[in-house]
Amino acid sequence: MKITQVFIVTGTPGTGKTTVSTILSERLRARHIELSKFSIENGYVIEDDVERDTKVVDMEALGSAIGEIIEKSSSPVIVDGHYAHELVDGPLISRLLVLRRKPWNLKSVLEARHYSNEKVWENLEAEIMGVIIGEALELIPGSKIFEIDTSNQTSGETADQIIEIIEGNASSKPILDWVTYPETMELLLSRSCTS
Repeated sequence: MKITQVFIVTGTPGTGKTTVSTILSERLRARHIELSKFSIENGYVIEDDVERDTKVVDMEALGSAIGEIIEKSSSPVIVDGHYAHELVDGPLISRLLVLRRKPWNLKSVLEARHYSNEKVWENLEAEIMGVIIGEALELIPGSKIFEIDTSNQTSGETADQIIEIIEGNASSKPILDWVTYPETMELLLSRSCTS
């Protein structure tokens, strides 16, 4: 029985998942599944959440479809999305890569996407609290999970770092904790001043 390498690239919106995954798929000759695009193109969107400015997908059906792709694939598979870690069964995952970005840098990235103020802050709070890394740690062994700070590097440099991880030339580092940074406090205070 063949074993397909499966790499999950997840993280808060704006951390560079899709760009990095595209580079990785070229370098590793892997199939890249961008969940947002795949869900829309294949009919897994079940409704638009207008209030949160997002799409709601049928997670069970989407998870089954991704599982079938992985099962049939003869090349590595990269699954990219902020909920990718929730779709693939833990034993199938070779490495789970959580991209992080300093919240005070992430804010401008999200604003440049013309997200509503509410959506910007929902994502900033998720990044500050480490929601995705917390969810990932509940789903699969920590030895498969790697955090990468994309704040001060190019997408190519991030891809290089991930390839080192995949090749076993990097060890897992402590969990990033943005809460301890004074810049995070300044960011949160700026919100309370404008509310």
